[in-house]
Amino acid sequence: MAEIGTPQEYVTYSDTVLYDVFYESGTMLGGKLQACMRAAEAIGDVGAIADFKAESIAARQRRAAVDAYDRDEQVRVMIEFQTRRVELKTVLERLRSDG
Repeated sequence: MAEIGTPQEYVTYSDTVLYDVFYESGTMLGGKLQACMRAAEAIGDVGAIADFKAESIAARQRRAAVDAYDRDEQVRVMIEFQTRRVELKTVLERLRSDG
């Protein structure tokens, strides 16, 4: 599976498996945000630390707001999370190179 899935990839997943994959996509995004926070801290970028922390909180709230039986919303949010995680790879590389 690619780093960013498509809705069609998840059609055959049972409700339980889909929810688990959806939930873990939020966990993976949270991990990438934590890595960005640590990298920002290493270079003393207080503003970036605050931004990543706020984004982390917002992502957890977004994930918690998705109904366990709303497959379409789970897939939409999961793809949003996957897309942002891929974007953060570049951000993390830049932060690490600034240090």
